[in-house]
Amino acid sequence: MPVEPAIFRGDGFRSLVATNDRELSREGIDRDRRPMANVAARVSLAEDGARSRPSAEAMLLERLRRGDRDAAGEFYDRYAARIHRFILHALGPGASPQDAEDVMHETFIAVAEGLPYFRGDSTLFTFACAIAHRKAMSLMRTGARRARIASTMSAPEDAAPDPSSGRDEATRRAFAALKPDYREVLHLKYVEEATTAEIAAILRTSEHAIESKLKRARSALRRRLEAER
Repeated sequence: MPVEPAIFRGDGFRSLVATNDRELSREGIDRDRRPMANVAARVSLAEDGARSRPSAEAMLLERLRRGDRDAAGEFYDRYAARIHRFILHALGPGASPQDAEDVMHETFIAVAEGLPYFRGDSTLFTFACAIAHRKAMSLMRTGARRARIASTMSAPEDAAPDPSSGRDEATRRAFAALKPDYREVLHLKYVEEATTAEIAAILRTSEHAIESKLKRARSALRRRLEAER
C-alpha cells in the first residue's frame, strides 16, 4: 500500500480545499484560464458512455468539496492502490519506489487543488488518473530520471499484474519491455477496466487515437511474447 500523503492527515485537506474556494470567490476568475481548471474541465466533459458515476461517489464528491477530512480518507482508501498501480505502470519498470511515491503525493495534492473546478461529469478515478498521467510524464521528461528508467528492464516487486491472462515470467518480461505509453494504455484497459472514453480523458486524446494505440500495443505485446518462446 502506498504511503498516505500528508495532505490527507490532520486538517491539511480541509484547509487546502477551503483556501481554493476562497480564492475563486475573491478573484472572480475565469476557471478555464487556470491550469488545473483545464485538466478538470477536459476530464469532466468526457462522456462515460458505458457506465455512470454511482450515487455513493456523488455524495463522496460533495463531501470532498466541503473539505470533509473523513471523506478525504475514504477517497484515499478507495482509490490510492489503483492510482499507485497506474503510476507504477506509467513510470515503467525501472522507476524507483521513491519516484512513484513522489508522483503519488503530487497527484493527491493536485486532486485537492482541482476539486473546486471539477464538475463531476466523470469518475473521481478518471479525474485523478488524468492528473497522475501528467505528473508521471513530467517526471519522465526529467533528463537524469528518464535515463535511469530507460537503463533497466526489471519490474518493481509491487507492480500490478500484467494486463494479459498469462502470469508467467515470460509474460512479465514481455509487458515490461513495452513502450511506456503502451504499458499505460494496456493497464488502464485490462487491469482497471476503463472504457475507451475514460482512457481518452485520462490521456487527453481522442477515442479513435486510443483505439489505434490499443491495437498497436496489443500487437507489440504479442510480438514480445512470441520472441520469448
